[in-house]
Amino acid sequence: MQATSQPGATRRLYQAVVTLAVALGAASAWAQNVEAQIKANIERHTQGKVKVDEVRATPAKGIYQVTSEAEVFYTDASGRYGLVGGSLVDMQSQQDLTAPELDRLTSVPFDSLPLKLAIRQVRGNGQRKLAVFEDPNCPICRVFTKFVDQLDNVTVYRFMYPVIDPSSQQLARVAWCSADREGAWDQVMSGRRLAGSGDCDVSGLAEILKFGDRHRIHNTPTVFLGNGKRLVGATPPEQFLAELDASAGQGRTGR
Repeated sequence: MQATSQPGATRRLYQAVVTLAVALGAASAWAQNVEAQIKANIERHTQGKVKVDEVRATPAKGIYQVTSEAEVFYTDASGRYGLVGGSLVDMQSQQDLTAPELDRLTSVPFDSLPLKLAIRQVRGNGQRKLAVFEDPNCPICRVFTKFVDQLDNVTVYRFMYPVIDPSSQQLARVAWCSADREGAWDQVMSGRRLAGSGDCDVSGLAEILKFGDRHRIHNTPTVFLGNGKRLVGATPPEQFLAELDASAGQGRTGR
């Protein structure tokens, strides 16, 4: 049996298809316009420092993927605020808006550190304070110790923090039990292996490790400045000195 023609239904179907095509075209043009505007805004906010190769919408409403010189980050529709490497960045002021919150979450009041268990070293007026948790099997710690030894006007609290390798604990025990704890720890941190059994009361070492576990000190060196700010790993020297001065409430010219 041959199907009966239905002109009205065919016309309505055609109109629907045309309407959908127009809508899709309009949506595509709108999306292209938004993406072009985001590109322009990013380059304007960054004074041309960030060259945008491509902007794409993501499944998350209002979030766009930006490709710039083989790097990817995410931005809002304004092109001002970007998610870069896990941080929210104001691209106009070039400020990391996540860093202050991380500093707040990871800071530890300096006076709450178990300072009585640390090796205390004072140089100059001792105005700038820092505490470092270090492991003798940590190469970066040994380099950092040499750097700190060159600083003036500082009070340094050095905590034995043997967490990298089981052998670190024996090295720390021997230094802890030495009659000259500071001298022994200096030698251990310079790479020397001291003779000794480490047979003494090491409850202080255990207390340091418990403190570190409680405050999520998982890496060495970990430094706490006088204002409680935490610095982990190899901080560039210029940045470290700036942070150290800021923690003491003085400018770089104050040293």
